[in-house]
Amino acid sequence: MAPQLATHPTRFWLRWSLLGLAFLSAFSIGCSPATIAMALMPWTSNNVDPEYKLFAKDKEITLVMLVNFAQPPFDPDHVAIQSEFPNHLAQFFRKRCQENKHKIKIVAQTEVRSKQEDLQARGTYTPIEVGKHFKADYVLELNIQSCSLYEKNHYPKAYRGTAEIAIDLYKIGATDEDEFHKDMRFEFPGLRGPIDAGTMNAAAFRRLFLNKVARDVSKLFIAFPNEERNLLE
Repeated sequence: MAPQLATHPTRFWLRWSLLGLAFLSAFSIGCSPATIAMALMPWTSNNVDPEYKLFAKDKEITLVMLVNFAQPPFDPDHVAIQSEFPNHLAQFFRKRCQENKHKIKIVAQTEVRSKQEDLQARGTYTPIEVGKHFKADYVLELNIQSCSLYEKNHYPKAYRGTAEIAIDLYKIGATDEDEFHKDMRFEFPGLRGPIDAGTMNAAAFRRLFLNKVARDVSKLFIAFPNEERNLLE
């Protein structure tokens, strides 16, 4: 039988003494149990995994974002959404990548829109073709099926943003496949009810609404803090 190695008593007591001091210090400054746990186990992450892991390996990826309406937008608010939404998306993707130490390159929207219009004029437009042109790893396409910034049949006028969006992620490579698809419905604000339109202009509310949608879309592909699960809109 192999001899058993005994734990050195000095090391044993030193280890538990340090743990005890950590707990006492944490309680003295009013730390929560979760904070204490993070202090003692800093390698543990409380992030929630996304539905689709955009970053399977530790390497930089190039991403193209496409935002389209199912029907050509004529409403000024909708035209603004098509131009502003990609910027909100890019902001949240970069934020989450920074938090998770991922590297991402997002192709400028002016270049993407220009190439998209060029391909449409030639009759050869597909998300895959746009991605290939920019040598992207992925193309994220969001097709807005319906969208509204106002509560229906409400007087006085009030804001409540709603949108139905078909989300597709294409992987550019040997197979050029649609890697991920999801239809989502967004609403802002939620249980709090509509916001009186007299309290802010439409552009300000539109920014709040697009921020909420962009945040939720980014959560599909990049890990996010557990606290965001309980955010009230």
